[in-house]
Amino acid sequence: MGTFIALIGLLLATVLVAAIGERTGLPWPALLTIAVAPVIFIPGIDTVTIAPELILPFFLPPLLWSLARRTSWGMIRSQLSVVITMSVILVFLTTAALASTAMWLMPGLGLAGAIVLGAAIAPPDPVAVDAVAGPAGIPKRITGTLQTEGLFNDAASIVTFNVALAAAVSNGDIDFGHGFLELLYAAAAAVILGIVVGRLAALFANSVPDSVIRTAFTWVIPFAIYAGAEAIEASGVIAIVIAAVEMSSRSTMSAEDRLTGHFFWETVEMLFTGVAFGLIGMSVRDAANTAGTHIWQAVKIGVVLSLVAFAVRFAWMWVLCKVNQSKGRTNVSPLRLQEVLLMAWSGMRGLVTLALVLSIPPAATHYHYELSVIALTVLTCTMVIPGLLLPWLVGKLDLQSGPDADADKAYEELNQRAYAAARKAVQEEADEFVPEAYAMVQEWFDSIAERRMQDPEGSKERKEQFLRARAGAAKMQEIALRAASRELQRARRERTYNPADVDAVLADLDKLIMARERGALASPSQMVKWDGES
Repeated sequence: MGTFIALIGLLLATVLVAAIGERTGLPWPALLTIAVAPVIFIPGIDTVTIAPELILPFFLPPLLWSLARRTSWGMIRSQLSVVITMSVILVFLTTAALASTAMWLMPGLGLAGAIVLGAAIAPPDPVAVDAVAGPAGIPKRITGTLQTEGLFNDAASIVTFNVALAAAVSNGDIDFGHGFLELLYAAAAAVILGIVVGRLAALFANSVPDSVIRTAFTWVIPFAIYAGAEAIEASGVIAIVIAAVEMSSRSTMSAEDRLTGHFFWETVEMLFTGVAFGLIGMSVRDAANTAGTHIWQAVKIGVVLSLVAFAVRFAWMWVLCKVNQSKGRTNVSPLRLQEVLLMAWSGMRGLVTLALVLSIPPAATHYHYELSVIALTVLTCTMVIPGLLLPWLVGKLDLQSGPDADADKAYEELNQRAYAAARKAVQEEADEFVPEAYAMVQEWFDSIAERRMQDPEGSKERKEQFLRARAGAAKMQEIALRAASRELQRARRERTYNPADVDAVLADLDKLIMARERGALASPSQMVKWDGES
């Protein structure tokens, strides 16, 4: 019962702290971690304990699915260089630097044990980055690059971790060639599994008319994919991401599906993230107890490793900035020195690091009891402190000027595309309706039809004529809205646009579609966000 009460307390704290974060502008996951840590030292308060081997299977599937459903194949293709340079190469470079530093600071750790620790700390957590960086006001181009990095970098780190852990437990040498082949197999098998499951999931979703069932299905499928991938020793992380993108690209979702799915997954993401970061805070007591008298030495090691991870990331971001500038890229980051600093600062470690470190058995290293303190110190230095200072840093760096002015241009282009598609659809269907209906919709497009739609006074004949025109106008509005929606969904699959920009415009359109389905004829003022004049 104590664990149940503690879990309910974490969920309640998540909601309260999220509300505080929204008012103060501070990242609420960092606030929650700080708020939970001191509370657990009060006598009589139990902590929530989850077996280390269950942390990733329980938390990663829904959180990764929630993040992956916001991207698209076009986005992934346009950011393929990010996947290679940041999700793979940077992870290996960081692991090597951290392992070398750990062997220097921790005599007797051994190469295998050092790589285990380095691989656990190396990858920035996509959940931490999204939860902390999102509310800070970082431009979507930069956030998109960070999210793409986070969606794939866990695969490289987890495979490296498992290979090194097997060698550390058996006191054998690391077979780097075998490890590389394992990484290739894990990635390839995960991609195949993700595509197959994503397509089958889309077929099922398209055949089920009930929106609630379709939403519930998307809740179950990430866990099934993760379990299936782990069963064939593929990367559960990559499989979930690929399946989510594939399903999203092939599902014929209605406006109701998109709106309800958005709110459902926003709620799931907030509560699961809250419990995950609450667990990080609750780990403080157990870490302090296990480390004993070596706690301060472990804290020092954690601080040094955090600085090394930041230095490697900063140097690599600077190299990528020069490469991006030389090749004239505009859709990725970093492009300026300010972005180099911001993206190095946003290399936040989180749930994955904690879960991997806690899963290291005592047989792997005699530093076992210090590892949890080291991990929590790294999380504090790379996530809690940077997260709290991130809004201040974003304000100082003046990131909204320069390349990110393109975001406003993208919104305007998307609105124009939707508007043009709607006009074209209405013109093609005009012959099926009375001339008054067509004229009414044309005036509606020009934002001057409100008087006619709301003035049914006059003779009986004029009233009947008006009602026919109004019914036709309502039908033509529906045609226009759905044509605009289809055009935006096509734009979402293109490499030109950030899916987040398209989703923002599409969400406004979905609300109008839902209102139309409930029998409300949209007024000109409701259309201002996409009528080409916004």
